[in-house]
Amino acid sequence: MGIIAILSSPSSFSGSDEMEKIRSVISAGSGIFHYEVEKHKDIAEALTRFQQADVEAIVILGDRALTSATFEHIIEKDMLRGADIPLAILPAGDNNIIAENLGTTMSTPHEALRILLQRHQKGNLLDKVTGYPLIRLEGVRGVGCLYGLFFCAGEVIRQKNLFCGKISPKGLFSRFRNWLNIITLIRKGWQRAMGKNSLEDAIRINRNQRGAVVGHFFMVLITTLDKLFRGVSIGQEKGHNKAHFISVENTPKAVLATGRLMLRGNYNGIDHVGNIIAEIQHARLVLDRPFMLDGSLYEASGSGEIFITLTSHLKFIRF
Repeated sequence: MGIIAILSSPSSFSGSDEMEKIRSVISAGSGIFHYEVEKHKDIAEALTRFQQADVEAIVILGDRALTSATFEHIIEKDMLRGADIPLAILPAGDNNIIAENLGTTMSTPHEALRILLQRHQKGNLLDKVTGYPLIRLEGVRGVGCLYGLFFCAGEVIRQKNLFCGKISPKGLFSRFRNWLNIITLIRKGWQRAMGKNSLEDAIRINRNQRGAVVGHFFMVLITTLDKLFRGVSIGQEKGHNKAHFISVENTPKAVLATGRLMLRGNYNGIDHVGNIIAEIQHARLVLDRPFMLDGSLYEASGSGEIFITLTSHLKFIRF
């Protein structure tokens, strides 16, 4: 059994006793190198120490800001210097969509950590490791560039609970809860689609340098992961260095057809007007409304244009 590194951010859990519970779980374990991040610059020091300690995995335990900054240090600053160390993303509110996509079955951080450390003690932590490229966003207001795994825009992001809501253990209750959330999503989406579209809500999409399309969309999704939200599989096969692309026009017919696919749990088999599912290597979007990346809201800078490309693969631990 090797050493496992845990990178945590106490500020992600301010206002609760969750960080104390996390520390308690860690203190009960062994073979753990824990580093608590207070400032952005601390991440560089932590990653350097992790590599020097020859850790076998890095667990990210904090909100979207910690995850994004860690991705940035690994990709742009090459802090691991080519070391092939897999990452585990645990739930922490606004990155629950990523944790759930990677197989987490609970939204309480310290409980998810406890299960992960049990696997580490048994020596099977790395039995399920999958490689995904990150998506790189350029043109983000106040930031410039961001890294993530799950981009979403359109009417669907009005329901933020889809991206950071509670994660339930798999079973009948979880399926019922997912169906209920999907029905609520589609009902609200259908009602909005019945109204008049605003010019400010239009999105211009240019994927793989094909002709640009301008329209109003219920959902525009770009991800290198294999699922949408609430356990719905994308179903589409994609190439090694490509991302899934899904767009659904903001019309009642397209929204209802999308709902039927989501309720069956698999988004494959698209055959309705107003929907595109494809694989892409890059895309350029122009929009005046906020968009979602891994559970957090952002806006495009001045021109409203964002450019999405793919980076090299990182390895992620699946639960």
